[in-house]
Amino acid sequence: MTTIRPGTLDVHVVADTAGRTRARRLHQRYPQRVTTPLNCDPDRPGAATLCVQSPSGGAFSDDELATAVRCDTGTELHLVTQAATQVFAGDGPGAQHRLTFTVEAEAHLEYRPGTVIPHADSTFSQQLRVDVATGGLYLGWEAVAAGRIAHGERFGFARYDSAFVISVDGSPVARDRQVVEPLDGSGGPLIEDDYLATFVAVAPGRPAGTLLQDIRRALGDCRGGASTLPADIGVVARMGAPHAPVLTGVRERLFAACRAWSRSPASTPLPRRAA
Repeated sequence: MTTIRPGTLDVHVVADTAGRTRARRLHQRYPQRVTTPLNCDPDRPGAATLCVQSPSGGAFSDDELATAVRCDTGTELHLVTQAATQVFAGDGPGAQHRLTFTVEAEAHLEYRPGTVIPHADSTFSQQLRVDVATGGLYLGWEAVAAGRIAHGERFGFARYDSAFVISVDGSPVARDRQVVEPLDGSGGPLIEDDYLATFVAVAPGRPAGTLLQDIRRALGDCRGGASTLPADIGVVARMGAPHAPVLTGVRERLFAACRAWSRSPASTPLPRRAA
């Protein structure tokens, strides 16, 4: 019998004969819990939504969370969270989350977690590895707040460390890491906004030029920018937002723009080159 470590979420989805996304494997252990896959989007009836829930109320300083998701050909999965992730301080090394996503050709994975809210003196570390096959599509979002602002904890946390590695057909193509370490409780002139967010769209084998234009328009008045990823495999955007409603608005515009682009002739996969 396979032993599942605490904090583990392991999901493998496949497409059934009707084209709907179903779970072939779904392993979970406290403090990670998910709903069953829900086909609840009338505009995309084959897509499944999984909502990750946290019965513990947040991430603690000795939590070691691990999330693995595999999307087979023909699937579409939307992975969301029930609410923001509260990060608590404590005597441990800090909350850690390791995520591994695998997206096969003609599969579509969207990752839309809630905002990370680090409490005073807390530490949070996240490492994301995404492997997308040529012809697959991955849309990912990440946002961190300056802290519990209403409690006077703006930039009162100790460390926020987030990194991702994007691979195409098993070969690493892009890496990124952002570390926020406020020097004191005020945070100093770190950033002027209360939220910092990153959006990544990976679509290897498709031209990213039109997508870049769409994403830049979707950013609107947010402070930030977007550029293509190495080897033209997609687009990355990073932005700041002064308030939560502004952050939510730009997130929804970004996902909507990418969904529209993925269905347009501009996203038609480029022909493969002969070996």
